[in-house]
Amino acid sequence: MNSLKRIFITLKTQLDSVADDFENHEALAGVAIKELEEWRVKTRIHQHRLQKMIAQFEAKLNELQKESTLWSVRAVKIRETDEQRALQCVKRLLQTRQQTQSTEHRLREAQEQFQRLQADLSSIETQLRTLSAQKEVLAARQNRIELQSAFRSGRHNPAKEAESIFNRWEESITGAEFCHPDTESTDSFADAFIQEEEALELEMLLNELSAKTGTDQENPNVHE
Repeated sequence: MNSLKRIFITLKTQLDSVADDFENHEALAGVAIKELEEWRVKTRIHQHRLQKMIAQFEAKLNELQKESTLWSVRAVKIRETDEQRALQCVKRLLQTRQQTQSTEHRLREAQEQFQRLQADLSSIETQLRTLSAQKEVLAARQNRIELQSAFRSGRHNPAKEAESIFNRWEESITGAEFCHPDTESTDSFADAFIQEEEALELEMLLNELSAKTGTDQENPNVHE
């Protein structure tokens, strides 16, 4: 039992030692993937904000379009009766058009930024899928190397030592079986029959020998 425990401790120590050479790589890969996932979350948050801004700009443009139409109609309507007020309406119309141009410019910028973020998000998701799959493959290869190194490195081979222990265990049991054979039967009834049968068999053999001896004495020249 102590030997088996020693093997398992040795194997674990070797595995831990080999794992130390790899764990930083795996940990760094995990951190990189986590940072990429956080970047994806931030990108989606920015996209959501841009969507709201785009919706606001579009709503603002609709209002400005209505205002532009309204000031244009007012200017034409009152020009004949009050030219000064008509000019004020035209002035409001120009201000509305300037606001429209500014809003359209901001809307285009927001839409372009949204498209760039969408491209970034697609790239991030592709990288995440690739890196996650690569991490799993490398982890599997690493585990295989760790196991092989644990069995090949050092002066003790855990597999051979384990095999040796089990062989010695079997030899010990086999030796004990020879030293301590099965106890004789305690069935006296059956033993009585066996003894009678053995005695009868011996008596028959004795009679056979006696008969043969008597025949040889009566015919001494048979074997000459």
